[in-house]
This record gives sequence, structure tokens and C-alpha cells, in this order.
Amino acid sequence: MDPAFEALQAGKEIEWQEVIDPNSYQVYYYNKVTGATQWDRPTELGPAPLATGWFGRGKAGSGAADLYAQLNQFYLSRPARKQKEYVDPKRYHMEGAQEYNIWYGKFIGDFSDKMDREPAADRCKMETDAGFTKADQGDADRRNKRYFCIHYAHGVCAKGHECNFYHRIPLPEDDSRTDELFDCFGRQRHAKHKDDMSGVGCFTKPCRTLFVGNLQKAPYDSPKALEDAIWRHFGEWGELESVNVIHRLSIAFPRFRLRTSAEFAKEAMTCQALDHGEVLSIRWAHDDPNPVARDAIQRADKDAMAALLRAKGVSITAAGYEYPAMYQLPGALPLAIEEGGAIIAEHPELAYPNTDQQFHSSSSSNDNDATAVEAKQSALARLGLLGSSSGTSSSSGTSAKRPQESSTEEAGDSADDAGRSSKRLRTEEAVDSKPAADSNGDDEEEEDDEEGEAGGWEEFVDESTGAKYFFNTATGESSWTKPAELAEKEQS
Repeated sequence: MDPAFEALQAGKEIEWQEVIDPNSYQVYYYNKVTGATQWDRPTELGPAPLATGWFGRGKAGSGAADLYAQLNQFYLSRPARKQKEYVDPKRYHMEGAQEYNIWYGKFIGDFSDKMDREPAADRCKMETDAGFTKADQGDADRRNKRYFCIHYAHGVCAKGHECNFYHRIPLPEDDSRTDELFDCFGRQRHAKHKDDMSGVGCFTKPCRTLFVGNLQKAPYDSPKALEDAIWRHFGEWGELESVNVIHRLSIAFPRFRLRTSAEFAKEAMTCQALDHGEVLSIRWAHDDPNPVARDAIQRADKDAMAALLRAKGVSITAAGYEYPAMYQLPGALPLAIEEGGAIIAEHPELAYPNTDQQFHSSSSSNDNDATAVEAKQSALARLGLLGSSSGTSSSSGTSAKRPQESSTEEAGDSADDAGRSSKRLRTEEAVDSKPAADSNGDDEEEEDDEEGEAGGWEEFVDESTGAKYFFNTATGESSWTKPAELAEKEQS
């Protein structure tokens, strides 16, 4: 029985709990009593769930994490061995290294399904082949941008320690810095799996479980011997979380703790044999259709996300209060670059263009009544024409706040042209202008006659949108379209 389940039934408190490192996004374990931490899953928590979703947990009590770390240190103390003196390019092929055909959904020169029936000519052996390469040299920034050698995984790398890629197995720190859009060999992953579940994998559904076909049951003394062989051969490439063997179908599903370990093992074990000359067919595994497994995945992902939020200092405890109904959350802060300045301030070309003006057309006056009234009142307030709360003003107040017409008079235009052009002045000029005193009573009477003929309509420009509108100083009405009285006056 599960030790954790037994402890809960007995009313005991489990000392260990799952925690996620916020930097590497790897699950580790913390003892609440002693304060100890470790990567290996404690035996007190029992085996990993039936399905662990996005985050691997490891095998309980295996000590595999420390073992692989020690092996990696040993491998890096020696140069990597040349696996081949010469590689014939006609015999070997690296999947994903050529152009991708979007119609057939495959790379040029990809292996066909028949290739799974032929045994691999070479095999990678960690015990003799692993070692340091040029990828392990240089500063940390350069090392973190390297990938693993796919030729090394196939057992055919002819460069040895001169290779620019890693000749070892992925570790948790390698998995954490590998981009989700690429596999551990630097190949681009796709949004969906291929129909036959081969290829580089899928970034929308990261998979750590492999499908292993073409197993042979007869040569093994017992089902347990076959399971042990799978644990031994696949465990060479990384920490295994579980192995599920379906003997009646001669298939198995090894699940790794790290995604990159599964990617490395898929390439290293394709067309390889276990103990009796099998030609293994390796594919990515489909999601388990078992409802119990699906529930386990949801619970595992939920627990992992809760642990990640706690690690980042976010409280997941429900607050003892509720926000008021009219409360508005503050807006998001602008993105900042490393120097501390705002991105939009440093790069104004990244800002969204202002498209408000294109929605203020003459045909949409009915839909923009509220906007028109607000723009009218704003312009009138700047021009001093807003004489009362109703928005109406007297004729004397209007004439007193009229802009200067000196620029038109200096141009030598007639009095009639000057009167009409003064009504089309922009809002900026109207704000800065001052009323011009006119001692000639005949000119004032002439202006009043012109306004009477136009029905009191004048043309203005909204400063915020740049759109033209028309306002009747006698009645207080406003319109986005040119009134008939003003059009007739201009034609005459």
C-alpha cells in the first residue's frame, strides 16, 4: 500500500511536501520538520501519481538524481571519445535538419515507417563515449546556449571532444534552460504531434512518456525480467519515473522525469535492441484515455501550480473580504527594459497608432452624439462661448470673443472674405487670440447681417480629434454635417 495513504489513514502528518524551484521549474521535496531539501522523491510520499502532467516527480527512494549528477561529474573529467572515424552521409540522416514540407508535415528525407524494421548499425554507450567537448568550455553564457549532439545519441559522432555539442545526458539544469520551442538537440518542435507520433514532439502538449513497440516476451524467463531489461536500457539516458508494460500487446510505456531525457532516449533507442535482438519501435505516447489517469494529471498540475505560486511569494489563501462592486483594479504597469526606461519611451515606433480619428465620419453623427456634445462643450469653454449651463450665449458675448482678423486684413482681402475666413480658424489660434476692438459701427452691423443670413452657424475644429463640427451660437445646436443655411450663404 502507498506509505502516504497509510500515514493519512493513521492520522499522521506527512513531513515531506512537493516544492517547485521558481528558477528551474523543477519539482523538489522539502521536509517541514527538519528543513531538509532533496531532488529525489522520498519513500514516505510513495510512488509518483499514475500520471504527473507537466512536471516530473521521479521514482520514490531511487536516489537517481544524485547518481546521475555524480556520473556527469565523472564524464566531464575526461575528453569525449570519437565514436566513428568517418561518417558516410548516405547511410546516416538527422531528422529535422532539412527543409520542412508543410503539405506533407515532414522534413525532406525523413525516415519512413519501414526503417523501424531494420536494426541500428551503431549505438551510443555512455560508459565509454561520454566526456567533455567544446560545448562544456567557455563562459556560462556560451555553455547555456549549447545543445546535445544528435550524432552522439545515434552513436556515430566522428568529432569526439572537438564537437560543438554536448556528449552526455541531460540533467535538470539542462532541462530548465531548454526552450519549449526546441528539443534538446536544437530542433524546432511543432504545435501538434505527427499522425504516427514520431518526430521531434509537440510544444503544446509536452510529453515525457515513450511508446515502445516490437517487444519479445518469449526469450525472457518472466515478465519481471522483461520489465527489468526496460528499466536498465532506458534508465541509461536519464531518470525514469515509471515503466508500464502491457505484456499481452508486447508494448511498454517508460516515463522519464525530464522532457529532455525522453527526447534523448527516443533518438538513442530507436531501432535498438534490449537483451535478445529486438528492433524497437519508439514513438511519443498518446495521452492516457483512462479517466483515473486524466484526473491524476489535473490534480498533479494543480498541485504543481499551487506550489509554484507559493515559491514566488503569491498567497493562494482566499481573502477574508471582497472588493466593492464599483472597485476597479489598477492598470498594468508599462514594460521596462534593463536600463529602467519605458519601452514605449525608448521605442515610440512600438506604440499602437491612434485610430480615433477614423471613426468620426460625417455619416456617423447619430452614433456619436455624446462625443459631439462633449467636444462642443470643450471647444466652447476654450473659446469663452459657454455663457450658461445650457450652452447658449448672447450675440454680444459671441462678438466679444471672436478671434482677430488682422492676418486676413494684412493679406489685402475684402471684408466679406475676412469675415468668412475668421470662422474657419483652428482651435489653437482661437485659444491664443484676443478680441479685436472695432470702433466702426457699420462693420458690426454688417457682421450681424451676415450671421443672420447664415442662421448663426459657425465652423470649429475639435482640438483632441481634429474633426470639424458646426455650432449655432443663437440656438446652441451642434452638427457634424454642414448646415444648409451655411452652405447657401457660401454659395451666394
